[in-house]
Amino acid sequence: MKKRTALLLLGLAAALVLTPPAARAADPLPGSVPSEAVTVTPVPAGTGVTVRKVSFLRSNHIVLAGNLFLPPDFDPAKKYPAILSVHPAGSVKEQSSGLYAFLLAGRGFVTLAFDSTYAGESGGEPYASEMPWDRIEDIRYAIDYLDTLSFVDPHRIGALGLCAGGGYVIGAAPTERRIRAVAGVSAADIGAANRESWLGGRPIAEQIRILEDVAEQRTREAQGAPLRMLYMCPEPDAHTAPSFREGYEYYRTARAYHPRADNRFLYRSQASKMAYSAIENSALLTQPVLLIAGSRADSKWQTDRFYAALPEGHKEVYIIPGASHIDMYDKPQYVAPAVDKLADFFTKSLAAE
Repeated sequence: MKKRTALLLLGLAAALVLTPPAARAADPLPGSVPSEAVTVTPVPAGTGVTVRKVSFLRSNHIVLAGNLFLPPDFDPAKKYPAILSVHPAGSVKEQSSGLYAFLLAGRGFVTLAFDSTYAGESGGEPYASEMPWDRIEDIRYAIDYLDTLSFVDPHRIGALGLCAGGGYVIGAAPTERRIRAVAGVSAADIGAANRESWLGGRPIAEQIRILEDVAEQRTREAQGAPLRMLYMCPEPDAHTAPSFREGYEYYRTARAYHPRADNRFLYRSQASKMAYSAIENSALLTQPVLLIAGSRADSKWQTDRFYAALPEGHKEVYIIPGASHIDMYDKPQYVAPAVDKLADFFTKSLAAE
């Protein structure tokens, strides 16, 4: 099975692309590939996995768009365990979350990768907002959608998140009890990462300075100035953290560039991110939790903090030797063992009663 997973990952270039015309097509970025050449959600022939384009309604008349992956030999008369796959901040369903959703579907799960509000093909304005509480609500509505599918067992739903998506599923699960098992890959608390900085240690005075700047920008926008957009992973320099240096290479070059993910975010979202904490209600998170991180990840301090905040019980940290934070998004030698571990974890945690 490990060899099969590795071969599938290595065959990304030959994958089929199941992406309809963009609802919001971004201008191509320097070093990117044309949209028609993008191959980032693989559904290779011969795997038996199929994918359906789906959409579902959440609050405020916002439509969320997703890819629903069905396992080999899918039988609509059966009841399957299901897994949500939640993408990082600034990402879309065709990138890392779609890759993990596809690979886990190959292990027998129904999986759903979807674009969050304000991102990709999903609705919501202003575009490119990163609003943590909306991301939490997206997860709840995605579970609502899975609950409408006759072939999904509503008592066997798990949630997986990558980077900020990992923090969002950890933030949602304590009060969303339909999530029966939680996993994070390179999990990050977007609140802590923006308050304390990605590498930690940002003093309170600097945090306040950032918030004052955001407040002034919001006032300018209220008075008619254009919305300020920033790159999440700008061109790196000598002071750039490793994850953002690698993030530039992942998101803004041919490696994983997608025309609906230009890697920019709305600057005024910074205040909402800094107000959020993924571990605020962690004492209520009694479901099984698996945290996967690379041994070289500069975000590992966040994995350690998640683990320490969770109550004693079924919680585990699994380290992938040699991997960085971004390596876990798509590199075969690191994704393959992560998927093996995730499949085992969800198989046991979502076993039929």
